[in-house]
Amino acid sequence: MILNHFEGLNLSLPALKISHLEQLNNEIFALLSTRFSCLKIDYLIKRIGIISLLYFLLVCRCLGLLTPTT
Repeated sequence: MILNHFEGLNLSLPALKISHLEQLNNEIFALLSTRFSCLKIDYLIKRIGIISLLYFLLVCRCLGLLTPTT
């Protein structure tokens, strides 16, 4: 698992609330239909793993690079 990119966040999966995971899941599916293709998401999951992808999306959202879905 690649977490060294996010060392300063001090996050762990149990620390993420279920609602955060659900929102990140919604954002993944929103990305599937808008900015990224299924192949790109599949590639990211295989390359860095689903947990790292969730962290990446969380960081992007915190930095304002990814707007929350409704």
